[in-house]
Amino acid sequence: MDAQVITDYAVIIVNYGDPALVAGNVGADVDADDGALVVLVDNFHSAATRRDAAALCEERGWLLVTSRNDGFGAGVNRGVEAARDRGHRTFITVNPDASASAEVLRELARHVADAPMTLVSPFMDSGDGRPHFRGARMHRRTGQMRSGWAADAEEPEWVNWLSGACLAFSAQAMELLGGFDEDYFLYWEDVDISRRAADLGMRLELRPDLRIVHDEGGTQTSSARTKSPTYYFYNIRNRMLFGRRNLRGREWARWVMASPRQSALIWMQGGRKQAFSEPEGLLAACRGFLAGLTQIFRRPPSSGRSAPQRTVSPHASRRERPLRVTVAIPSYRRPERLANLLAALPERLEEVPDSVIEVLVIDNDPEASARDVVTGTAPQARYVHEPTPGISAARNRALDESRGSDLLAFVDDDEIPRAGWLSSLVEVWRRHHATAVAGRLISLFEQGTDPWILASKTFYRSQRPTGTPLPAASTANLLLDLAQVQQLNLRFDEALGLSGGEDTLFTRQLVDRGGSLLWCNESEVEDTVASSRLTREWAAQRAFSAGNGLVNVDLRLAPTSTRRLALRGKYLLGGTARVAAGMARHRYGRARSHLEHDARGLRTFHRGRGMLAGARGHLYHEYARA
Repeated sequence: MDAQVITDYAVIIVNYGDPALVAGNVGADVDADDGALVVLVDNFHSAATRRDAAALCEERGWLLVTSRNDGFGAGVNRGVEAARDRGHRTFITVNPDASASAEVLRELARHVADAPMTLVSPFMDSGDGRPHFRGARMHRRTGQMRSGWAADAEEPEWVNWLSGACLAFSAQAMELLGGFDEDYFLYWEDVDISRRAADLGMRLELRPDLRIVHDEGGTQTSSARTKSPTYYFYNIRNRMLFGRRNLRGREWARWVMASPRQSALIWMQGGRKQAFSEPEGLLAACRGFLAGLTQIFRRPPSSGRSAPQRTVSPHASRRERPLRVTVAIPSYRRPERLANLLAALPERLEEVPDSVIEVLVIDNDPEASARDVVTGTAPQARYVHEPTPGISAARNRALDESRGSDLLAFVDDDEIPRAGWLSSLVEVWRRHHATAVAGRLISLFEQGTDPWILASKTFYRSQRPTGTPLPAASTANLLLDLAQVQQLNLRFDEALGLSGGEDTLFTRQLVDRGGSLLWCNESEVEDTVASSRLTREWAAQRAFSAGNGLVNVDLRLAPTSTRRLALRGKYLLGGTARVAAGMARHRYGRARSHLEHDARGLRTFHRGRGMLAGARGHLYHEYARA
């Protein structure tokens, strides 16, 4: 095949922690290569590093794939899937601590495009120019590792394997292999995929003419010679996992018998002195050995070579069938507004092609007042009655009723979606494989609205660039990936059903558990604010409720009683400061006839009051029913 034809390739980088390491190792020549797609798979470390990863991808024009911290193999599988969705058919894994030129990457891509049943790695050097990887071998009976490459005829007891630090493969090979085995989490997954590829008749090749730099340990935190505790634990544990996956009978027995010595050799890479200088490494090695021993009690796969035990990507099973979406509308005694929303939805739903969309109305009125509205306005919609009081019960009912769908889109019964509302949410979800995507809520006001209300910014909501990670979000315009929500074991807290804040708690838990919550600035819904809310009394109540809800959500998320006590102290001080500063600003605004200082100062005052009440244990029921 003509090398000039091969222009597209995807670089899959699985990141955990500070993405600055990746930023320094991917050169400008890769960014400038029109055929290159850099896919940064961010395994969740913290909300701050997730934001940094998103900012880096936005700046460099890379594709961000957000993921829970499911390990290297799972990250590669998700990155490959995202690149395949963009039309790419050749892929190259590159470690965050490795640096490769666009010229080398293009040649690796050409190699596997010409020979799709081949896995290929380049030679790798350390940062100081010393040889780092020239191929590797594993002893068939013990799992002992050696560097270098062997001809099978010369050394039949040793088998070759390629490093995942830089490994090129085709879509055809990945389909046949079933992806990386995600059970390894870290280490040995490249040994495993090399072994499975060889068993299937694929070729493993090295390219001595291609060189990259791999500063191994750039993602480690141990000393120069020793490895990290994570390295010791997973290397020792996964050696046994590999044996259980691939060996039977006497071979498996010999592998088990060799485990104490091989585990010691893995730990001894750091020298005996580390037992005293870095004892946590020895403890991790012992834990890895014990975890590996549990493989003895597990049943082997049913046939000689097992397929990888993959965690199925939430997108994998959706490629060959229409996307299933449920649009959920929790409703409570707003018949006219609900009717307007139901009438506006069909045009919006037509904007999402190749999908099956169901409209679900959850009536939270004990008297089932929305039934006639749904029957008369949108008979094609599905109506369910949830008599348990509170918005949390209605939202949980939506989760339960939409279990057969891929996505769940929440929209409130007093909103009207604008053009592109749902299609924009779905597009961001497809692009980033996000757990949740939040869109804009735009408030519209009646003529003659009190200027004080507008100056208070009670209804102001900030905008962000699309793709920005969020720490929390409202459910007023929110799309959920139901498979990921189920994996994270998320529900709305029904204790907050009449107070509000249930959506903040839900989305904060989503992020804390490793899910991704992204912003979509193109998705817009309108909310014409009811006249009953356009009063100063309502604005003050809303500010009190917001402050109270913030404290109660934080207290519910606190892991220990000590942390809750510290939060109470923090909010007692913070609430007091807001009460004082808010009242001072309010009085200053009144004295100077400055409407913004007057209004926003009073809002700050009441927000502080709400925080003080929350710190003392009071939960304000903003939506209490008579």
